[in-house]
Amino acid sequence: MSQRLALFSKYILTMDRPRPIEDGFVLIQGSKIIQVGKRKELYFPPSARMLDLGDTILLPGLLNAHCHLDFTLFKGKVKYRGGFREWLRQMAVRTRQTPAAEFRRSIQAGIGELLAFGTTTVCDVSTTWESYPLLRKSGLRAFVFLELIDLGQPSTRHYWRQFQERLKSVTHAAPPTPTFRWGFAPHTPFTVSKELFQLVGRGLDDHRNLPTTIHVGESREEARYFKKGKGPMADRIHALNPDWTLPRHTTAVQYLNGLGWLPKLDLGVHLNVVDEKDLQLLAKNRTAVVHCPGSHAYFGHPRFPYARMRRHRILVCLGTDSLASNRSLSLFREMQLFQKEHPKVTAQEILALATVHPAKALGMGDQLGRIKPGFLADLIGIPLAARKPKKEDVFEQVLNNRRKVSFAMVHGEPRLRLN
Repeated sequence: MSQRLALFSKYILTMDRPRPIEDGFVLIQGSKIIQVGKRKELYFPPSARMLDLGDTILLPGLLNAHCHLDFTLFKGKVKYRGGFREWLRQMAVRTRQTPAAEFRRSIQAGIGELLAFGTTTVCDVSTTWESYPLLRKSGLRAFVFLELIDLGQPSTRHYWRQFQERLKSVTHAAPPTPTFRWGFAPHTPFTVSKELFQLVGRGLDDHRNLPTTIHVGESREEARYFKKGKGPMADRIHALNPDWTLPRHTTAVQYLNGLGWLPKLDLGVHLNVVDEKDLQLLAKNRTAVVHCPGSHAYFGHPRFPYARMRRHRILVCLGTDSLASNRSLSLFREMQLFQKEHPKVTAQEILALATVHPAKALGMGDQLGRIKPGFLADLIGIPLAARKPKKEDVFEQVLNNRRKVSFAMVHGEPRLRLN
């Protein structure tokens, strides 16, 4: 039997209770939480180790539901000048020109920043696949979504065969672990062909536990493309592949639904431009939505329809996207930006967008996102501000945190502790 560890903290935000526990403890054995409560309630087993975090707020580790670690070192290097399609083209050019070693440095830098600002679980969309081995041994809990794009490919079937061969080789050499899984990331509904969506969909029929994510409904240009089949995006796609089928009189969400993909989609990323029918379809298929406030502000996308999604009981999560379109990989900053745009939403509800909600979206709602007996010990601590808060203000203090975390634990293993 593994040794037990008791963590003590001034406040504990369990995300399972409406108020924090003051002068509390969390008792951990192996990778699991076995008891939570007030310090005075703890009976000390003789073999238990003790770690007092002092004036700290202990809370569940944050879950970043959308990130591109490949592009961490692209910060400030791909300028957005008002055209989303043109920005995507520049990103594609820079990606092709970047050597693998630079991508690896980029990923390692991103991993360090994620952990420093409290992310213990990351959903990384990997264009290069370089993050697969690096995240597997990083100490973070990670979901690596391997990206698929066949726009510009001469043969979709050949592309899919090559993808499968590479996947078999990579997963055989480095299979999933208790803290590492992989999944599929068809890039967007306009850069992935109907044929490829069908091929990947059949693959998912044989592997129903694989998570999926797609960028969808992100920009006005994308909305125009699906409504009218013309515009800058349509022109670019036609130039790359004259035989590409252009949609008409639909939306990106309804297009995916027509392909049978919404029931297969776990994380729909962005969804900035949606209509009422889109929201009904997302709710019906229990597709979670990932909002990236920093990237959203960078591009000046239409206001994110959180209130409408909430009315439809759509699960909304937060992500950082990449530093090519954001200033930071801190989910604290994303929560602050979200609060600025949606001031009537409580701090506790906003914190759930980076804990409880993404855990549910990833099928781990009974294991992550809360501090509760039976849950995995993924925890972070942030130092109290100079003025200690009232109990009802602890959530606000967490939300307003701009400092690096002072403690981080993943799967019961301490990963960071600052004295």
